[in-house]
Amino acid sequence: MGRLYNRICRFYGSIEKSLDPKIEAIVARKIATIPDVSSQCALEYACGTGLLSFKLSRHFGSVTARDGSLGMLSRARARAAREGAHIDFQEGNILDITDHAGSFDWTFVEFALHLFPPDVEMKILRRLADVARQGVVVIDHRRRWSLPAAIVEWLEGGYYDKFIRLDFAPVARDMGCRTFTEEEIEECMVLSFIK
Repeated sequence: MGRLYNRICRFYGSIEKSLDPKIEAIVARKIATIPDVSSQCALEYACGTGLLSFKLSRHFGSVTARDGSLGMLSRARARAAREGAHIDFQEGNILDITDHAGSFDWTFVEFALHLFPPDVEMKILRRLADVARQGVVVIDHRRRWSLPAAIVEWLEGGYYDKFIRLDFAPVARDMGCRTFTEEEIEECMVLSFIK
């Protein structure tokens, strides 16, 4: 998967342009309202070129962002240097989360969970929840099937068709979450697993 994203990272700017206002609206509604967020730390997996990471860094005290694609990380680091953003970009595979339990206040994953078979998605969610003290936020494609998303996901070889049919409420209960919400914000599905 990393090799695919190493190849397409130079074209990712056009994708970011369409996603930017959507992610901005999601952050304004979901992240900016977290109490005491400026004293908390966040971890984002599958950060790509850092679109969400940069927006999180405006609110959180510290942000660590990981991706398996060195090409994507290179673009993210260059952008951070240009913009003076303080984000710790690291190489890291979402399938191999090694952080200790409770290492971060919040964990995030954006437009990546659908790339994996449902059983693997659940393992990733549980591991992200272990690492988070307060909660996990997943941003991905909305449940209503869309042709553009289906085409992109077909090219990526993901499990979009299965992902949009999953019921995450039982998973949240199994993970011991105090609260689970699913919202559609700006044509995106936003899942919040609150501990």
